[in-house]
Amino acid sequence: MSELKPLYDGLLQQRPVNLATLVANLAVVLPVLDVMDKVVFFIKDTDARYVLVNHSLVQRLGCKRAEDLLGQTSAQMFAAAQGNVYIEQDLQVLQQGVSITDKLELHVYNHGELGWCLTYKHPIYDVTGRIIGLMGVSLDLASDELNQTKASHKFGKIETHIREHLSEDIRVQTLADLIGMSVSQLERRLKKNFHMTPKQLIQKIRLEQAVQLLQADHAIADIALACGYTDHSAFTRQFKQMTGISPSQFKQTLQARSV
Repeated sequence: MSELKPLYDGLLQQRPVNLATLVANLAVVLPVLDVMDKVVFFIKDTDARYVLVNHSLVQRLGCKRAEDLLGQTSAQMFAAAQGNVYIEQDLQVLQQGVSITDKLELHVYNHGELGWCLTYKHPIYDVTGRIIGLMGVSLDLASDELNQTKASHKFGKIETHIREHLSEDIRVQTLADLIGMSVSQLERRLKKNFHMTPKQLIQKIRLEQAVQLLQADHAIADIALACGYTDHSAFTRQFKQMTGISPSQFKQTLQARSV
């Protein structure tokens, strides 16, 4: 995200006459956005339809051309339950002016693969202050250094501790003490190096383990306890918040893929 942030922030500060003008002006920087293979960039209109996408989103959705996405909504491009969650996010931004930042999500793509992302969505305002669309970025963490925390000895100790105590209540203070840092130092270091907060890292590892257990067809109630959730409903709520679908829907998706 850091390599895109100056451009992204600059675009958000613009107040175009209309959305078409902004999209036309972005034609000159689209080649730059297309080569950012870990970064999805998109602009949507007030009906939450894609009007500009970069190559990473085209690939992520298994499409051949950007034109295959233009004019479509997330509900049309993603699985129904997940797509509807993304539409709800879009409407929050478009209708209420809400900004979504640093939202950790586990995407289930149309071709069946899973991918961790940090999602950002912000409203686009015209010269009169009216919302005319939204701009978004999704940082792909699936192949990012975030998944290589053992490259750092200290953060490797944290990851190992989380994995060995998944069924317990894991406190951020405990993780900080483990590597001789204050909580604020740990938060800054993780955010700088791995784009995540300690709580997001815990959530990510919990959900990764849960996905593995779902793939092995364990009972959802047993998975909830094994991964540190207080009960079945708490696990289902967290899983749906981060993936857009419930654990049972995820299992159904896996079963459909194996048929």
